[in-house]
Amino acid sequence: MLARVGSVPYLNAKPLIYGLESEIILEHPARLAQRLAAREFDTGLVPVVEVFRRPGYVIVDSIAIACNGPVYSVLLAHRGPLSDIREVVVDAASGTSVLLLRVLLEKRFGLKPRYVVEPLAERRSDASTQMLIGDQAIRFRAAASLRDARPDADPDHGVTGPLSGWHILDLGQAWFDWTGLPFVFAVWAVHADHPDIHNLAAKLLAARDAGLANIETIITRETEGDAEFRRHYFAEHVRYHLGPREKEAMRLFQQHLLDLGELTQRHDLRFVS
Repeated sequence: MLARVGSVPYLNAKPLIYGLESEIILEHPARLAQRLAAREFDTGLVPVVEVFRRPGYVIVDSIAIACNGPVYSVLLAHRGPLSDIREVVVDAASGTSVLLLRVLLEKRFGLKPRYVVEPLAERRSDASTQMLIGDQAIRFRAAASLRDARPDADPDHGVTGPLSGWHILDLGQAWFDWTGLPFVFAVWAVHADHPDIHNLAAKLLAARDAGLANIETIITRETEGDAEFRRHYFAEHVRYHLGPREKEAMRLFQQHLLDLGELTQRHDLRFVS
């Protein structure tokens, strides 16, 4: 019997599901996490916070959606100085990115804004301070022509100078500047009692390896941005390996969430290879 596999629909997930497209059900992160928890899926490419909250999951080793510096597709867009932020509209589709934003704003920058949750998967908010993820973030940066900004407004490095009235905080870069570590956004989580867990993990690892080996095919067939952007995005921003530094970063993020009361207890992360 085929495993029931759920993935997010974003560009950054495409190399992880290469060759499995006909078997995959696509859902936005929050809905995907709900369906995995309800056992509608055997495994899902879920926000990393899900494995902090549910000790019944095992993480497929060596695979992640991560960054080691600027991620480009997870950002805070704001008008005016960061220090003036009082309210942030956040995307209901992603728990991990929202919590990363809270950790950064509260623990790094000493800010405690009000968070307003809106469904932003298909549209952008009109708010003056908003978090964007995935393809929405990519489209926002393209529309604002941030890649053509002057050097002191480099969109790949933290808060930029104003361009079209916006400043950008790349959350991957902000985390790296603060901790010196990569950040892990999503992992393959499998129910620990799955009867064929090792073969399922091997299948997912093979798909990742095939995706990375065929990255030019993915660049050619996808439509988000242009081919030059997609090539740059896969080469410079998103990472697909889960190694010792990524695991250290996961545990540090877990501790920050415990400190903020977003997690009530710690459990050891388990991995299957």
